Amino acid sequence: MAELDHSAADFTPDPSEVGVETVLPVVECRDLLVVLGKALRAHQLYDENNPVRQRFVESLRQAFREMWTELDNLPLTVEEDRLLLEGAEVYRSESRGDSLAFLFFKDGLRKVAFLPGLEDEELERFLGVLQRARKLLPEGDDLLTVLWEEDLSHFKYEYVDFLAEGVALPVPGEGNTEAELAGVLSGEMPEDAEDEEPESARAREASSDQPSRSVATEDFNPTLYALDPRELTVLREELQKELDRDLRGDVLSALFDRLEETARPQRQTEILGYLGTLLPNFLSRGTLTGATRVLEELRRLEGAPGVFDEERLAASRRILDEASAPAAIGELIQALYDGSIRSTPQQLAAFLRFLRAGALLPLLRASETVDHKELRSVLRAAAIGIAERNKAALVRLMEEKDTVVAAGAARLAGDLQIEEAGPALAGLLAHSSPEVRLAAVEAAVSLKASTAAGALEHTLEDPERELRIAAARALGALRYRPAAKKLEGIVTGRGIRSVDVSEKVAFFEAYGLVGDKGALAVLDKLLNGRGFLGRREPPDIRAAAALALGKVTDAAAREALMKASQEDDPVVRSAVNRALRSEG
Repeated sequence: MAELDHSAADFTPDPSEVGVETVLPVVECRDLLVVLGKALRAHQLYDENNPVRQRFVESLRQAFREMWTELDNLPLTVEEDRLLLEGAEVYRSESRGDSLAFLFFKDGLRKVAFLPGLEDEELERFLGVLQRARKLLPEGDDLLTVLWEEDLSHFKYEYVDFLAEGVALPVPGEGNTEAELAGVLSGEMPEDAEDEEPESARAREASSDQPSRSVATEDFNPTLYALDPRELTVLREELQKELDRDLRGDVLSALFDRLEETARPQRQTEILGYLGTLLPNFLSRGTLTGATRVLEELRRLEGAPGVFDEERLAASRRILDEASAPAAIGELIQALYDGSIRSTPQQLAAFLRFLRAGALLPLLRASETVDHKELRSVLRAAAIGIAERNKAALVRLMEEKDTVVAAGAARLAGDLQIEEAGPALAGLLAHSSPEVRLAAVEAAVSLKASTAAGALEHTLEDPERELRIAAARALGALRYRPAAKKLEGIVTGRGIRSVDVSEKVAFFEAYGLVGDKGALAVLDKLLNGRGFLGRREPPDIRAAAALALGKVTDAAAREALMKASQEDDPVVRSAVNRALRSEG
C-alpha cells in the first residue's frame, strides 16, 4: 500500500490521546455508529425542519457528547467492510449499498477521526457531505473532493492515491545507496554487472524475445473489487429485498409524514392534489391496498385536531367524496364482477368501509343483483356499515325511482331498525312495483313500525296474492288491533271463500292474533255453528277458524276447539288437533 497522503488534513492521532492504558469504549463506539447510520438515513429522507430528522440528529449529537466523556477524539481505521478502533471492530456491514465503511474506503480514505466540537458546529454539514457522497456519479467528484470543499475543522482523515496503491516505492536506507543512485544517473553499471558473461546476457535477451507458448492463470489479474461467493450471495439477497420492497408504501408514508406538517399549508394542498390523482389510478389498476391506505390516512388526519385548516379539510373531503361517487363505485364493482381487476374479499371490505354516503346507492343495487355469492356478501356488509353511519341517506334512497334500490333500502332499514324510516315505508306500500311493496311489508314487520302498520290495512286488498298474505301476516305479527275490524269483515265475507288455503289461513290467523277475545265468538261460530237449515261452513273455512282459535289466548278458545275435537271431517279434525297442541 502506498504511503498515506496527509495533505488533505493534519490528522496525526497520538495513541496516548485515546487512553491505551484504559479499556477502550468499544460498545459505546458501536452504539454511536449505529446512531450515525440512523441519522444519515433520516437526513436523506426528510426535510431540514421535519421533526423525525431533528430527533435523530439530536440523538447523534448527544451520542457524541457522551463519547467525549470517554475519549478526547475518536480515530478509526477504515477497511472495506468495517471500521476499527485501535484494532477492535466497532462497525461492520456486509451490504455495500448502505455501508459507512465502504463509503469511506471506495474513495481512498483509510483513517478518519471525529474531534470534539463536531456535534455543535459541523454535524449538519458533515451529514450533508455523506449524503452527497452517496449520490455522486462515478464520472463526477468523489468523497475526497467534497470533504476538501467543505473544509470541516472537526473531522480529519488520511487517504491513499489509487494509482500508487500497491506499488513498492524506494525507501531511503533500504539498499539504495547514494553511490548506486549516482551511478544510475551517470549511466554506469554496478561492478557485478560488468563481470557477467556476454553469453549469459545474450541468452537472457534471446529468451525474453521468445513469446510464451502457453497462457497461465497468473497472466490474468482480477479487478480491484471482484466479488467473492459470499459477496455475490449478499448482493443477490439485497437485490431481492429491493425487488420485494413496498416502494408504493414508502412513498405514501413520506407523503403523509409531510402532510402532517401544519406550518406549510401550500405543500399540504400540493400533496392532497397528488393523492386525488393517485386514488382513481389505484382503483383503475385494482390496487385496493394502496387506495385503502389513502382513505384511511385521510380520515385519520381529518379527525386529528389542528392538522388541516378549513381549506385543506374541504380538499380532503372532496377526495373521499369523489372516491365514494356512484359512478366510481359502479365502475369498480363492474370491474370486479367481470374480472378485469382482482381483489380478495378482505381487501375489498377494507376499502369499502371508508366510503361515504354517496357509495350507498351502487352498493345497494349490486348487493341485490350480483349473483356472485361471496362478492354479494362483501357488498352487503359494506352497505350496512355505510347505512349505519348515514341513516338519513338510507331513508332518502327509499324514494329512488330504481325499484331495486328502493326495495333494498327498505329491507336494510328494517334490518337496521331505523325508526325514522317508518313514514317512508308507509309510502312504499303504495308503490307501483310489487317488489317494492313486498319489501316495505317485510321491513315494517322487522321495524315494528306503527306508522307503517296503518298502511298495511290497505295492502290486505292488494292485487298481488303474495302481498295480501304478507300484509295479513305482518298485521298479526305486529298485533295491530285497529286492523281487527277489517280482518273480521274479510274472514266473514264471501270473497275469502274463493281464495286458496294459504291465503285463508293467513287472514284467519291474523284475525285471531289481533282480535283476541273479541274474535272468539266469530271464530267459534264459524267452526262449530250451523246455519238456518243446519248446514255447517265448508271444511277449509272451519279448519282455518280452528287454527285462528289456537292463536286466541283465552280458555274459552280451548273449549271451542274441544267441541270440534271429535269432528268426522279429517281436514277439520287435523286443524283442531294442531290448534290444541299450539302448532298453529
